Amino acid sequence: MIFLKKLSLNDDEKIYDMLQEIACNDNGFHNKVNGMTYKEFRKWLKKEYAFDNGKLEKWMVPQTSYWLYDGDKPVGYGRIRHYLNDNLERTGGHIGYAIRSTERGKGYGNTILTLLLEECQKLNIETVQIGANVDNTPSNKIILKHNGVLFRCSDEKNFYHIDLCGDGE
Repeated sequence: MIFLKKLSLNDDEKIYDMLQEIACNDNGFHNKVNGMTYKEFRKWLKKEYAFDNGKLEKWMVPQTSYWLYDGDKPVGYGRIRHYLNDNLERTGGHIGYAIRSTERGKGYGNTILTLLLEECQKLNIETVQIGANVDNTPSNKIILKHNGVLFRCSDEKNFYHIDLCGDGE
C-alpha cells in the first residue's frame, strides 16, 4: 500500500536513511538533512515539525511536509506550501518533492504528485504552481501528465500551473 504520512516527531532512522539518499539540492528540491548526523536530524525534525504546526519565521508561509511510503518503507519526501508569497511565486511553487535515489524510475514521482495534489484540494488551493528544473526531464513529464500548463520559463526552471477546480481557469 502506498500512502502519504505527515512529518512527525516520531519519525526515525528509516526517514533519516531515506533523506541521506536525496541530495542537498535534488533538482531544485532542498534537503537540509543530507550529510547530517542522526542527532542533527532529530533537531531538524523538531524545527520542521514546528514549522508545519504554525511556528513560522517571518519569511515563511504555512506548510505541510509528507513522507511517501510504500508499505513500511519511506520512498519520497514532499512539501506543500498552503499559499505563495512574492518570493515563492517568483522562484518556486506550492509543491516540492523528491524520491530517494534507489527508488527512482518506479513510478513514485507520479504517485507522490497525485497524492500531494489531493492534499492541495483539501487545502482549497484551486491552482497549484509547481516548478521543475529545465534539465529534469522526468519531473517535467510528470507535471505535464498531471495537466500542468507551462506558463513561464527561466534559464534554470519551468513553471507550471495545475488547475484543481476543474473549470480550466
